[in-house]
Amino acid sequence: MEALLEKEGNVESWNDERMDELSRRVDAGFEKAAAKVELTAVKDEMNLRFGEVDKRFDQVDNRFNKIDAQLLHIHDRLDRMNNTLLIGLFGLIAAVIANGIWG
Repeated sequence: MEALLEKEGNVESWNDERMDELSRRVDAGFEKAAAKVELTAVKDEMNLRFGEVDKRFDQVDNRFNKIDAQLLHIHDRLDRMNNTLLIGLFGLIAAVIANGIWG
């Protein structure tokens, strides 16, 4: 009970400056709460956009995989063409040598 009487005395001695300070503190608290809500909204929006970016990267990965497969196919064809040219060249050299020997 004595504590309540002490508090009552403190409450009566409040002045306008202390009320203004309390008002500023309450306003600051509401501003912080509003900022947290706004930051949460921004964070959610960023997560959505990063999700879209991840999807785009997946599409790019798929395109690179297709290009890689096409390059491997081209590489195989060039190897076969190279082998054909070498066989033809050796055949031509053998024909020239044979013509020179038995010619």
